[in-house]
Amino acid sequence: MARKKPSTSKRVKAALSHRSRSRRLSAARSATKLGVTLYSYGGDLHQGFMSLEDCIADVADMGGVGIEILGESHVPDYPNPSARWVKQWFGWMEKYHTKPSAYDLFVDTMFYKKRLLTVDEAVEYLLLDFKLAHRLGFKVLRQQWAPYPADNPADQMWAPYVKSTPAMEVIEKALPYAERYDLKMAVELHSPTQLQSPWMDSCLEFIAKTKTKHFGFTPDMSIFTRRPPRHREAQLFRAGARPEIISYIRKAYQNHLGPEKTVAEVTRMKGNAQELRWASIAGVYHFSDNDPKDLLPLLPYSYHIHGKLWEMTDDLREYSIAYEEVVPVLKEGGFQGYISSEYEGSRVPGDASEQIRRHQLMLRRLLGVRNGR
Repeated sequence: MARKKPSTSKRVKAALSHRSRSRRLSAARSATKLGVTLYSYGGDLHQGFMSLEDCIADVADMGGVGIEILGESHVPDYPNPSARWVKQWFGWMEKYHTKPSAYDLFVDTMFYKKRLLTVDEAVEYLLLDFKLAHRLGFKVLRQQWAPYPADNPADQMWAPYVKSTPAMEVIEKALPYAERYDLKMAVELHSPTQLQSPWMDSCLEFIAKTKTKHFGFTPDMSIFTRRPPRHREAQLFRAGARPEIISYIRKAYQNHLGPEKTVAEVTRMKGNAQELRWASIAGVYHFSDNDPKDLLPLLPYSYHIHGKLWEMTDDLREYSIAYEEVVPVLKEGGFQGYISSEYEGSRVPGDASEQIRRHQLMLRRLLGVRNGR
């Protein structure tokens, strides 16, 4: 059945109200900045069509400023690059007039086959990335929520974006290190995140309790997916899915029917394996369609944004995501961090640059800025 959206607790609302109001008052002075995560160039990098410097140069050429990297993928000899490479990194920042915007890291708990990492072990691995991010001049970490089991088994289907005691313990134990290295742990709010949920309440309660400025969020625009990406549906058609059933699943998603009822109906329609998977939480419901207004109380604690894109149309609109509804909320909330374009469409070399350029132009239009600076 469709998931009900619990309201934010009165205690959390009270704790956030003053800070939210103060940020909204400064909305007119908002200085949202634009950048790109180099993850977007995955096809070009992995197939050797572009180097890391080529990607940075491309971002600068389109007017972007912020450079976001994934340590494991983009830093040679991770997590201990040579002093020569670190010097080169800062040389690129100076040469192309760009800045380190966010350092991406994962909280991998599944190193072993028979057990999850303990909380202390997970924090030890986090510390490696903290030190490297600090060394490379980053102030913001796009950090994932530790994928430990949900406290409530019924919420496990929404993992890892669920209330989890050991996952929160990782944040608590890592907080002193974030303070030491002057880093903000900005946990990604990626689909299928529900902005109105016990998990979000627990995060806000932690911020209110600790009054920390070193823990917050990276909203990923996939949480505002109005319709599934067309390239994903095209993949399903090639794998044997039928247009009429995919059309039904798309409408069910847009009507918030929920995975259980959608799977039940596709089963009744004699759906095949591809269609049944797409109807489930592992398929179309891995996306989420939140109300952009629910983002407003989170913006005082949002230090970075992933500007997801799958397909930019010729009229400079993202086919799946309601940017026209989301950007006004960012402006109202006075968001002053980077929006980092994150392309996850075709991995054909050359596609990323064109799509990101369109995305940057769309953002400038919606934000009313001339460039990414």
